[in-house]
Amino acid sequence: MPSVILYAPELVAANRAIDREIVLTERARSTLAAAYGPLFATERDERVAVPSLADVTQEIRDGDRYAFCILKPTRDLSLDWDDIGRALASLTGGQAVDVPDGDYVVIAGTRGQPPAVIEGSNRPFRRRLVLDGVSVDIRMESWLAADTIRRMGFGQVVAAHRHALIIERGVSFVAFDAGGQPIRTAYAANIFAPQPRYLIR
Repeated sequence: MPSVILYAPELVAANRAIDREIVLTERARSTLAAAYGPLFATERDERVAVPSLADVTQEIRDGDRYAFCILKPTRDLSLDWDDIGRALASLTGGQAVDVPDGDYVVIAGTRGQPPAVIEGSNRPFRRRLVLDGVSVDIRMESWLAADTIRRMGFGQVVAAHRHALIIERGVSFVAFDAGGQPIRTAYAANIFAPQPRYLIR
């Protein structure tokens, strides 16, 4: 969008003239609306599914091992605490989880049981534990105040000596099997989070 914003009306008109759809990410839609106001009407493209964290955590089975990491997001993104609460309740068999304060939070356990670990800190940390016979190493590896972006994330989850998850700012989630193989991953409020798509009408 930054490359085309100055001539967006002409670009949209030219593509509409040859019956092409114009699709936007959420950020592109916001940029377009800020520049042109009501000139462009947009609507959500329902063909692109964007599952919530709660949707993802309901897909895994009781007994599956998981790590749910929350890192302070960047200023342009925010955490959906309702979705986080529903996701954690799904993981713990309906029990509410008090999320600790801190820039770095990890909640890990087996689905359907109370978490084995709930830890929060304002400093990077490393936590080793065993979940149902699987060794898990959760590493918070960066200083959020100084590091704005990192190629391999801000931390890692290693399960059964296998890399299972890149931890990003916002929410990073993984469920994994007895061999440490990821079953399901999900992200929210960060660069890996799925985005809704919009159509210009």
